[in-house]
Amino acid sequence: MRTNILLILAIMGLACTSPKAKESEKKTDTKTETLESKSNKNTTTSSESQEGDSFQSIKGDVKMNFEITNLNADGKSIRLIGMYVDKKYVADSSLIHDGGKFEFTKDRLFLKGFYYIVLPGNHVVKLLLDDDQTFSYKADASDIDATANIDGSLANKLYYEDLKFKKGIDKDYGPIARKIGTMSTKDPEFKNTYKKFLALSKKYTDRNNYYLKKYPDNFFTKFKIGGKNPVLTYPTDATGELDVKKQVEEYRKHFWDGFDFNEEGLINTPAFTNKLNRYFTELVGQNQNEIIKYADVLMNKCKNNDEFYKVISNWVTLKYEPGKTKLMDGEAVYSHMILKYFTPEKATWMDSESIKILRKRAGEMVQSLLGKPAGNVTARGFDGQVHTILDSKKPVIIVYIYNPNCEHCEEQTPHLIEFYHKWKNRGVDIYSIAANTTEPEWKGFHNRFKLPWVDLFDASNASWYPKYFVDVTPEIYVIDRDRKIFAKNLNVGQLETIMSRINK
Repeated sequence: MRTNILLILAIMGLACTSPKAKESEKKTDTKTETLESKSNKNTTTSSESQEGDSFQSIKGDVKMNFEITNLNADGKSIRLIGMYVDKKYVADSSLIHDGGKFEFTKDRLFLKGFYYIVLPGNHVVKLLLDDDQTFSYKADASDIDATANIDGSLANKLYYEDLKFKKGIDKDYGPIARKIGTMSTKDPEFKNTYKKFLALSKKYTDRNNYYLKKYPDNFFTKFKIGGKNPVLTYPTDATGELDVKKQVEEYRKHFWDGFDFNEEGLINTPAFTNKLNRYFTELVGQNQNEIIKYADVLMNKCKNNDEFYKVISNWVTLKYEPGKTKLMDGEAVYSHMILKYFTPEKATWMDSESIKILRKRAGEMVQSLLGKPAGNVTARGFDGQVHTILDSKKPVIIVYIYNPNCEHCEEQTPHLIEFYHKWKNRGVDIYSIAANTTEPEWKGFHNRFKLPWVDLFDASNASWYPKYFVDVTPEIYVIDRDRKIFAKNLNVGQLETIMSRINK
């Protein structure tokens, strides 16, 4: 019987929580487990999880016999490690005996995917497990990859044959790939070097085509084709220089070519995990609009497979969850993913109440995304007068939301005071808002730091919270001369850079 995967959506613990966050703590326990996957997968953690029968799937014979010569580790315990997306878990364990023999025998199959066994002496056995898990494996500890001999598992036989092929060609391909990566397209040697590069790349392509033709349905073929990279092109502009933008666009366009989004076993392999990480870190521009655009492209590719749909939507949402991501407007990505993909009809792995909580939170973020009109706040200031933020005549307004009991606020406020004295006569106004506090605490904080700007307080938080989403304090919003949100999620040290951009 499989166990559930819990994809944790935790609010960042190092900073202070917003009033809304504290309110939600009282109402529900789902604050740190709001993306709960109920898809009958293995429970995973950031390290290796416990072993047990719950890590197996359907009934079937598992008889995997290993013999590693020259190992000399009798009595030592070893573990079979599996993976689920970017998490690893212990699928089973065994003992080495008779000079290097060990086995895994079960009456339920391990989940299809990539596994490895770490042996004494830092030796590693790598495996691709499909639905046929009865085979024998022999190798010498001196070079396991080169000496591996598999009987009974075509997927693993092909996997190790391919490792040997790749090792043979990489000694030529590696130097050429590195050389062309440092060359200018105007270099007289470039064309000849690129021809050699293409010739070597063709050997990889021909090998892949061989697998596709002879073993189209084998799990190894799906793993191999799914993990391949496009051949790098070198388009040039009118001057003959490399057009980097076009190069990236072309590479990104074909990055997922051949990946089988109906083969769920790929989720448990680096073929999927490595591509997913690389796609969003190297090939997609690190701004909210680009990330949203290409997240939608990827979600469209997996729309007909529930498991990939669940995994990718969770992964992207968690990666850009506010309070964790370094992206300035992670809320834009987060809210887009939740509101578009986490619906009762689509997020079938979640219960309706969890979906409702997620969508409510995401909906609150939408009002204060980058480029949106800044919310106007009217509240009582420390001077006893009522102030309205957008009444300021200064070109730039900074909204600083703090909590008097927040250590990070204590740390950042003195720096903001220094910044204010430097910029107050250069077109910058600051309004601070005391969040989730009492009047005595607010006044105590104000007096302790002698805040030199308009400092607002609303005991209910109602005047500002619907207009400025805050997960953690302190929170900084920068409003431009058009009274739109120009920057957010900053620390005070970044404001100088923002000023250089906003005043251009």
